[in-house]
Amino acid sequence: MIKVLIVDDHELLRAGLELIFETASDIEVIGTADDGQEGLDKVKELHPDLVLTDIRMPKLDGIALIEQLHVTDPDLPVVVLTTFDDQKPIQQAMQLGAKGFLLKDADKDTILNVIRGAIKGETFIEPRIAGKAFAQPAPTSDIELSTREHQILTEVAEGYHSKEIATDIGVSERTVKSHLTSIYNKLGVFSRAEAVAKALQLNLIEL
Repeated sequence: MIKVLIVDDHELLRAGLELIFETASDIEVIGTADDGQEGLDKVKELHPDLVLTDIRMPKLDGIALIEQLHVTDPDLPVVVLTTFDDQKPIQQAMQLGAKGFLLKDADKDTILNVIRGAIKGETFIEPRIAGKAFAQPAPTSDIELSTREHQILTEVAEGYHSKEIATDIGVSERTVKSHLTSIYNKLGVFSRAEAVAKALQLNLIEL
């Protein structure tokens, strides 16, 4: 059972998320908080497996929450709820190691899959977020992706996991992960979200 703590200052959103998680047999909401400081207190009290947090909150915002958890609980996965106009905070959360980035209007299956993936160590950034937050005029770059690397990274940006990509392009999951390692090395990054963000910045892929 994945124990989730929800941190958001909107009561209706918290209630809606709780209803979504009630439909999943492997996810349980063990607590909620309406600001970052209460979120930190609940983490110490309840020991969740994952924190799902908003960015804009009173007292202590989501970035400050993630920053403190990065120090006190570095292995605790954090998934961020955001809106289209949160560009800089998204980049900050990514640098601090957040594992997922969801828009607040994400559908139920996307939310559940991102939570499950984050627990497994996977990083996911919703394509609409990546396209808005990181698609901007690119600096000149001499980085070149192979045709296969471009194909795989494009599917990663569209939200597909390694197993799904492997099935789609007819290779093993291990081969997909090997290509991802090569992509990370070329881009100088360490996660899927960072790879997608940088590739968009450099115009190496399009959404």
